[in-house]
Amino acid sequence: MRLKTFTAPTMSAAMALVKEHMGADAIIVSTQDIPGSGVRLTAAIDSEPEFEIGAGGINDDAASGPTLGELIDEAEAALIRHSVPERLRLRLCDAMGRERNPGNVQQLLASALDEIFEFTPLPEKSSPRAIAFVGTPGAGKTLCVAKAAARAVMKKRRVAVLTSDTKRAGGVDQLRAFTKILKIPLGIIKSPEDLREQFDASRGADLVFVDTANCNPYIQSELATLSEFLHAVPSEPILVCPAGVDAEETGDIANAFAECGTTRMLITRLDVASRLGGALYGADTGNLSLCNVSMTAQVADGLTAISPVALAKLLIPARHTHKKTSFAEVMK
Repeated sequence: MRLKTFTAPTMSAAMALVKEHMGADAIIVSTQDIPGSGVRLTAAIDSEPEFEIGAGGINDDAASGPTLGELIDEAEAALIRHSVPERLRLRLCDAMGRERNPGNVQQLLASALDEIFEFTPLPEKSSPRAIAFVGTPGAGKTLCVAKAAARAVMKKRRVAVLTSDTKRAGGVDQLRAFTKILKIPLGIIKSPEDLREQFDASRGADLVFVDTANCNPYIQSELATLSEFLHAVPSEPILVCPAGVDAEETGDIANAFAECGTTRMLITRLDVASRLGGALYGADTGNLSLCNVSMTAQVADGLTAISPVALAKLLIPARHTHKKTSFAEVMK
């Protein structure tokens, strides 16, 4: 017996999905109301129909390739391996179930990711706003600032780097070492007024990157201080989020930083993590678009812009390898 779960805004819409993807012989096993999302149905069928859905409609030759249902099962198995929470996983599966030209499993998942998430890479040429990297302690903000600055310098952009991370031991020294190598000045800021003055002094720069102090998202006063700081100048806060983290925790963190005006997420530590479910759930919960990823701890490796296809490749590596590989190896 084969079980599948569907979610839809209404019961009739859910029943239509069941009939479309499992046929008229499917049996409804359970129903559940989902506040704010509609209904969820679990249906069962004794056997899988011998057809696949493609651009040309129904193909009776099952030997020509995996069926849509088989591709969805493979993609869902990958999402489970990445610890993607059920709520997000079911939405992605439902999106894949609506695809009429699935291609291979990576392409199918990419189309679903494109429907659920927004992808907006960091600007590379210029920005009228300061790009401020925000996040919890140890997320990798300083390294991301260095990588972003290095990428911009290599592209012959005029760059300014500012930091308010003056309380963490070695924070300023770490960034100063990077900026010295890049031959760009480092501005030290201790207050919103300092930020305003130094930002005004950097008007000639194409890109201004700001390394913010660590912020505990569960302490309202720290969030208020960060928000006041960010509103001192035209700025866009980018949430730096490590991979391999707890999903619910990341969702709470993303929501907290979203209240400070954060609209994008940058995922780090892909060289030492093997699960992306937590970061994706955080982006979805906080309604944050995905911009870039950090693949290694090397500044020269830069930040990689993420797209639906690139993300699908991270979630489902090519079948030709059976050994555990890093995300960086997958993206080569």
